[in-house]
Amino acid sequence: MTKSTHLCVVAVLAGFFWAGPAWAQTLKIATIAPEGSSWMNDMRAGAKAIEEHTNGRVKFKFYGGGVQGNDKQVQRKMRTGQLHGGAFTSGGLNMFQDDADLFALPMMFNSVDEARSVRGQLEAELRLRLEQAGYVNFGFAAAGFAYMMSNKPLRTLADLDGQKIWIPEGDPVGFAALRALGVAPVVMPVTDVMTGLQTDLLDSVTVPPVGAVVFQWHTRLKYITNVPVAYVYAALLIDRKAFARIGPEDQQVVREVMEGIYRKFDQNGVRDNDQALQALLESGLQMVEPDPAEMSQWRGIVSRSHRQLAREGVFDATLLGRVEQLLEDYSERRAVKSP
Repeated sequence: MTKSTHLCVVAVLAGFFWAGPAWAQTLKIATIAPEGSSWMNDMRAGAKAIEEHTNGRVKFKFYGGGVQGNDKQVQRKMRTGQLHGGAFTSGGLNMFQDDADLFALPMMFNSVDEARSVRGQLEAELRLRLEQAGYVNFGFAAAGFAYMMSNKPLRTLADLDGQKIWIPEGDPVGFAALRALGVAPVVMPVTDVMTGLQTDLLDSVTVPPVGAVVFQWHTRLKYITNVPVAYVYAALLIDRKAFARIGPEDQQVVREVMEGIYRKFDQNGVRDNDQALQALLESGLQMVEPDPAEMSQWRGIVSRSHRQLAREGVFDATLLGRVEQLLEDYSERRAVKSP
């Protein structure tokens, strides 16, 4: 055996013996969900199942409660490899793929059934676009609708005048919608909202009731406007390069377990949000009804804002058209079924 042949054999054997550890990976995941929350408990249970089914080759390390910073900071840490993924809500998913927030466009849906109908037709495509952008994902988990919550009753456009309404960082669509309604939004990360409410930098937020309860924002608010403003959902995104360091069979385990967990989140999210809304009302917040004469005006203004953003390339105009067509089809089916 020549010296060069010997070296080749050694290299092949070294690769063989080290193949197992080379697939091992600990995925570092950030979230704003507090420790002890149902999300964290279920994700930790899923991580334990994955570790067991991969014989310890795949582990998860979660950073809860926003300790790794806001969405932009988490995204930056994912790019540098400090983190491998994060849990993000709609309004922030557009940082990873322009169209990923499509189902959360303000005042797009009137009911959860409408949203589910459209999702059933288009969710697979949005998930694929996220994957093509470099982010492994496991499906969307609905949290139900966000509502305006405030310190004074908000029934008309005139009531919005002068309101210091929070909008999260990185939500150009929500920002544009509020501007179209004549509001000057206050932009800040979700981790600063409680401080904003405590110091009067904010007097109104748009949030799902379950979020208001989890983050205790409801303790600084008095009214809920009975308008389903935006359909909110969440997704766990993992950088594809980090995921690729896991062996193919172990990748399948991760996908199966995490997709199962996200199906559970999706099934329970709307129910939990409705229960949280009832809890807020029982705690003393008051529900106010918007002026019915203005609602079509609100929706028309916001719809025109969406179409303008689509023309500007903020998100795919063709996809927006498909959503609008699906909503028309849904309305027609409902009309046929009505007596």
